[in-house]
Amino acid sequence: MTPAAAARPRVHADLENLEYRSWRRFLWSADRWPLERIQQYQISEVRRVVGLGYHRTRGYRALFDEAAVAPSDIRTLEDVRRLPFVDKEQLRDRLDDFTMDVAERTYVTTGGSTGIPFGMYRGRRAFARELASKAHQYGRVGWREGDRQLVLRGLSIDAPDHVELVERFQELRCSSYHLVPESMNRYVELAHEYRPLWLRCYPSAGCILARYLRETGQRLPPLKGILCASENLYDDQKALLTEVFGARVFSHYGHYELAALAGFCEGSDRYHVLPQYGHVELVGRDGRIVDQPGQLGEIVATSFLMDATLILRYRTSDLAVFGAWSCEACGRPYQIWDRIEGRLQEFIVTGTGRYISMTAMNMHTPVFDPLRQFQFHQERAGAVDFRYVPKGPVGDAALGEIREALARKLGGDVELRLQAVPEIPMTHRGKHRFLVQKLPLSFADL
Repeated sequence: MTPAAAARPRVHADLENLEYRSWRRFLWSADRWPLERIQQYQISEVRRVVGLGYHRTRGYRALFDEAAVAPSDIRTLEDVRRLPFVDKEQLRDRLDDFTMDVAERTYVTTGGSTGIPFGMYRGRRAFARELASKAHQYGRVGWREGDRQLVLRGLSIDAPDHVELVERFQELRCSSYHLVPESMNRYVELAHEYRPLWLRCYPSAGCILARYLRETGQRLPPLKGILCASENLYDDQKALLTEVFGARVFSHYGHYELAALAGFCEGSDRYHVLPQYGHVELVGRDGRIVDQPGQLGEIVATSFLMDATLILRYRTSDLAVFGAWSCEACGRPYQIWDRIEGRLQEFIVTGTGRYISMTAMNMHTPVFDPLRQFQFHQERAGAVDFRYVPKGPVGDAALGEIREALARKLGGDVELRLQAVPEIPMTHRGKHRFLVQKLPLSFADL
């Protein structure tokens, strides 16, 4: 069937899932809960999952006994801070100890973007609620099940043109593994036939397509918006996507562990933490809760969704900047993050021990126009390789401008080497990493 024929309205596959529909209705009914109702729900859910962890897993029971805390001790949200942390290494190395024996559980693995890939078990209900929670956030900006979408993510597509039309989800799926001019030209051609309302993409993949469109003078059909996920969205990426596609960029934060979900609202480009999804804390380097605007903290989360491997007070290694306890634009009394700084592996370490976040490396400048792709590599403190794929011959003057622009961002305590390469390898999930960081980093060192 052609994209044009498939553009006719049909039932979105997720709407055939009873659990998905039920959770969507629940989140809609809870969308304007007052703060007191949110807090009541959160403490009820925390007590429930802590009880499950203590009574039905060996791992959490041992941790809680060692910390001399029992489920009955958790009476307020402040009491959650008495619980010990867990991290990726503990779950990876003792998975069965932290997993309940439940029916119809599925083993899934993370992408390992922090350098610590691991697997876990989750149930069918958890995944349905995860999909519904993301849909709820997208719904704030006008997305609806059944809207036509151009999807540019880490999808393995065997077709000769690397494109697949999935009618059940109204998605024209285009491989992010084949972002070369010939394939992207085909993506654009089919997009004009299919006329998607939304672009769903990894930010890195969306930006490669955006740069190609800008260089060739082509455009996609008018979009309602761009839905970014699975990677940190940097300011320069957002600016490029907005400029080229002429639509608002929506971003959300989430992960395979289903412990925290946060996304923009209809009126603000700040991250709203969804309180029905999990209990989320920002924890500073000193171990205290971050609650002042502008402060950086590690995201620590307790999942309300996971129903096999339990995720309780889980250190994500992801960092966010606290913003407020409510949103002025929409009025929701949610925890607000000004931005996601990314993972610890998204920081460059200088020779004097400074940490530079990739959010500070604004690359939205014509200086980098001669390059098709680029990536930073670091294997020792104070030294960084900038690897790039040129569009064509790059002269000494252009390379000098690139070096100067990077040096202004990095400072004098970083030895910088520019290296032309034939290609930038992707992760096995089809992502284009901005920085490959080989140093063992700790949040306490920031």
